Amino acid sequence: MSNLPISLEELIYAALLAFCITWFINNAIKIRKIMKAASASVSAPKDIASVMDRCYSLFPLENVEYRGVTFTRGMQIKITTTANADFVGEFIGGNTQNMVCIKTSKYIIAHKLSNIINITKM
Repeated sequence: MSNLPISLEELIYAALLAFCITWFINNAIKIRKIMKAASASVSAPKDIASVMDRCYSLFPLENVEYRGVTFTRGMQIKITTTANADFVGEFIGGNTQNMVCIKTSKYIIAHKLSNIINITKM
C-alpha cells in the first residue's frame, strides 16, 4: 500500500467526491425530464378545452351589461383597466360577483367590473 502515490484518506475523499458529483448529475437529469414533461402536458390542446369548460362554469352569465351596452358571449371586445392595461379578446362570460372573463390570444383573464374603465366592441 505504501507504493501508491495517494494515501488511503485521499482515496476515500475522491470516492466520496465522485459519488456526490454522480448523484448531483443524475438528479439534475431527473428534474429536467420532469420539467419537460410538465411543460408539455400544460401546453397540450386538450387542456385548453378543459380550461375553457371551467371558465364557462365559473362565468355562466352569457350577457353582461356595462354602462348601458350589452356584451354577449363570443363577442370580440377591448377592456381598459384602471391600471391602463388594454386587453383585446373574446368575451367568455360574467358571474354574480361582477367579474368578467375574456380569452386573449395568449391568456384567459378575469377582471372585476369595478376595476374596468371602459369596454368596447371590436
